[in-house]
Amino acid sequence: MRINRIQPTAVLLVFWSMTACAQSSGAPGLSVDAAASRNPISPQIYGIANYGLDAAYAKEIEVPNIRWGGDGTSRYNWTVDSSNSGFDWYFMGGNGQATPVPGASADLMINTYAPANALMTIPILPYVNKSSAWSCSFPVSVYGAQQSTNPYVFPNGQTCGNSLTTSGTQLTDTNIYANHVNNTTSLQQSWIQHLVGAFGTAAQGGVKFYQLDNEPLGWGNTHRDVMPNGATYPTIVQLGQQYAAAVKQADSTALVFGPSDFTLGGWTGTPSQQNGLWAGQYYLQQMAAYQQQHGQRILDYFDEHYYFDTSTAAAQLASTRTLWDPTYNGGTWVEQYDFDGPMQLIPRFKSWIAAYYPGTKLSISEYSIDSGQKSIVDAIAEMDVLGIYGREQLDFANMWSPPAPTDPIAYSFRMFRNYDGNGHQFGDTSISAVSSDQGTLSLYAAQRSSDNAVTVLAINKTTSPISTAIAFANLNAPPTAQVYTYSAANLTSIVHAADAPISNAGLGYTFPGYSAVLFVLQATLIPTTTTLAASSTQIAAGSSLTFNAAVTAQSGSMPSGSISLTDGTTSLGTASLTNGTATFTITSLAAGAHTITASYSGNTVDGASVSNTVTVQVSQAAKPDYMLTLSSNTLSAAAGQSGTLMVTVNPESGFSASLSFACSGLPSGWTCSFSPATVSGATAQTSKLTVSAMSNGQNASPPTGVLFAVVCPLPLFFIGIGRRRATRSWSILLAVAVLMLGACGGGSDDASGNQSNTHQSKAYTVTVTASGSMATTHTQQFTLNVSG
Repeated sequence: MRINRIQPTAVLLVFWSMTACAQSSGAPGLSVDAAASRNPISPQIYGIANYGLDAAYAKEIEVPNIRWGGDGTSRYNWTVDSSNSGFDWYFMGGNGQATPVPGASADLMINTYAPANALMTIPILPYVNKSSAWSCSFPVSVYGAQQSTNPYVFPNGQTCGNSLTTSGTQLTDTNIYANHVNNTTSLQQSWIQHLVGAFGTAAQGGVKFYQLDNEPLGWGNTHRDVMPNGATYPTIVQLGQQYAAAVKQADSTALVFGPSDFTLGGWTGTPSQQNGLWAGQYYLQQMAAYQQQHGQRILDYFDEHYYFDTSTAAAQLASTRTLWDPTYNGGTWVEQYDFDGPMQLIPRFKSWIAAYYPGTKLSISEYSIDSGQKSIVDAIAEMDVLGIYGREQLDFANMWSPPAPTDPIAYSFRMFRNYDGNGHQFGDTSISAVSSDQGTLSLYAAQRSSDNAVTVLAINKTTSPISTAIAFANLNAPPTAQVYTYSAANLTSIVHAADAPISNAGLGYTFPGYSAVLFVLQATLIPTTTTLAASSTQIAAGSSLTFNAAVTAQSGSMPSGSISLTDGTTSLGTASLTNGTATFTITSLAAGAHTITASYSGNTVDGASVSNTVTVQVSQAAKPDYMLTLSSNTLSAAAGQSGTLMVTVNPESGFSASLSFACSGLPSGWTCSFSPATVSGATAQTSKLTVSAMSNGQNASPPTGVLFAVVCPLPLFFIGIGRRRATRSWSILLAVAVLMLGACGGGSDDASGNQSNTHQSKAYTVTVTASGSMATTHTQQFTLNVSG
C-alpha cells in the first residue's frame, strides 16, 4: 500500500498496536521517514589508509580515497623517495636503494588504487630525509647504550637506538644535517608538479587532496631528534599558510586539509598562545585571516584525527556516541575539563567552522575504533561509525589502519559498499531514521539514487536478541524487504537471509545480539508525467522567455521535489516544485534553434519523468545602439549673446556605453558647450547645449563701441580748437561736432533692446556629434540664426 506523506508517529501508533505481541518488552521503537532529514552522504567518508590495503579488496568496495599519511610522511623527501620513521621506529631513515627513483613509492600507491582519490601528506616540518641510504639519528656508536635498539636494520653496521639512555634520559641529536636537509616550499612544489605531470591536475583526475603534514603539535615527541622543542600553534599556522599557498600555486584545483592533529590535545593546544582559543579554532581563524588579506582560500578541509575508546567491548560500542550525542559524556579529560560536557565531536567541529571560517568542509582523515581483537564488536562498532558519518554529514574520513579482507571490520565496509557481492551499496541520500534508544539499537537509513531503493541498517549493540518493528512513512513500500545480516554466527560473510514481510507500512524483526541487519526496500514508484510550455517560441537574443513546467502523478497526492530545465545537454537551472509546478525565466539563449526539455527527478514515492520537447527559435539581437535627437532644429542668437537647446540620447537594444558631444559649423568667434559633457546608461539621458559668441574684443567685426572710442573724442578736440579761431568759424565747427556726436551714439533702441540699425541675420548649419569608444557615431543638425 502507498503511504501518502503521513507522519511517522501516526504510522508507529497504528503499526505498534498491531505488532505489540511480537515486540520485546522495553525494546526501542524504530521509525524511518523517507521524506525527512534528506541530506547527501559524501562517498569520501568510506576511505581507508593505504599501508597494507589489499588492492583487490579496495577494488571490491570501490574505496573512494586512500591516504599517504602517518608520522613517517612528515619527513618524506620525494627526490630520494625516502623518509624517516621518527620515534615510531628508532628514527630510521632511507629505503636502502642505491639509485632511488624520485617519487616512486608515492606514484606506485596512486597507480595501485586508482581510481580512488589520493590524500597526499605534504611535509611542512622544517627538515626532510637526506638520502635513500639507511641511516638513523641515534647510533649507539655515537650516543652510547640506549633502552631499546633496532633488531632488524644496521646501517653501515651501526646499531640504532630509540633516543633514550638506559636511565631514561632523552638524548639530543647533535648533527641533524648528517641525515637531513632543509625542507622548503619549492621542494614540495616540485613534488606536486611531478604528480601533476604524472597524473594530471586535481580537476583532470590527478591527485585531488593534500594535507599539511601529520599531527604537528606532536613533533616534539615523534620527531624529537630534529624538533626537540616541538612547535607552537602560531608556528604551525605560519608553516601551514606557506605550504598551503605553495600547493595552490602548483595546482590551483587541488584541495588542502589541515591541521590534521591528534586526538584531544592536538585539538586544544595552549590557548594562551592562540588568542585564547582552542588550537582548532585558532587555526580556522588564522586561515580565514589569510584569505581576507590575500584574496585566496588556501584551506578547504578542517581536518583532525580521532581514536575511540576500545578498552572494553562496552566502551568501544558506547564511544561512537562521542561523535554526536549531546547526552553522552565519554569521560575524556577534554570533555571533563575543557569542553565541560559531552564531546559532540562532529557538531562541535562544525560550530567552530561556522564561527571562524564558514565554507570549510570537515574531515577526520585518521580514526580507528579497532580493538585489534578481530571480533564482531569491532565490525558493528565500525558500522556504527560509518552510519553516523553519513547521517551527520561528515565530508571526508579515512580509517587507520587497513583491515585484511577477511577481518570483521572489512565486512563493515562491505555492508556499506558491496553488501551483496554484486556491487550494491548503501544509499547515497541520508533519510530520517530514529531509534528511541540509539545506544542499544542504532538505526540508519538512506535512499539510493541509482534505483530509488531505501536501505535501512539496524545495529544491535547488546548481547541479547531484540524484537521490535520499524515503521515507515512517505514510502511506497513493497510487500517484502531483502535482508542481509552480519553477526557472530558467521564472521566470514554477510548472509543474505529470508525476505522480511512488510505490512501496514511496517516491518517487524528480531535482531540477533551483536549484529548488523540491512534491509533493502525496492520501493515501487508511481509513474508521473511532466509537461513543458514556453511563453513564446520565437524571440530575439537577449529577450526574456518564461517556461512553465508541471508534474502530475498517475495516482496519489501532488508530486514534490525538483525539476531541471535543459537546452539539449546544457543545464538552464533547477527549481523546486510548488503544487506540482515550477517556473523558469531565461534570458541566456543565444541566436539559433534550441531544444528545451524539463526533467523531474522524482522522490521517494513518485517516479522521474521527462517532458515534451519545446523548440525555441532565437533570432540575432539588434546591435546595441542609440537615437540622437535635438529639442529644436533652429536656434536664434544675437551677436554677443548665447542660445540653448537640449540634446537627448535614447538607448536601444541594451545600449549603455559612454558618449561625449561636440559641434561643428559655428560662425567664427562662436563656441559650444554641453552640460553634462558625457552621458551613459541604459535609460534616456539629456545634455544642455549652449552656443555663444566670444567676448567683444574678440569679434571679427568691431562693434559700435570701438568706433565710439576712436571717433567720439574728435568733436571735443575741434571744439577746443574752435575757441582759438576767429569767431566767424565757430558756427562751422559746432555743426561738424553735432554731426559726429550723432554718428557716435545717436541711434535709438527698438522695443527689444536691439539697436534699430543692426545688420541683417545670417544662418549657419551646425552639426552636433555624439561618439564613444564602444559606440557608433551619430550626428544631428540645426540652423543657427545669428543677428548682427
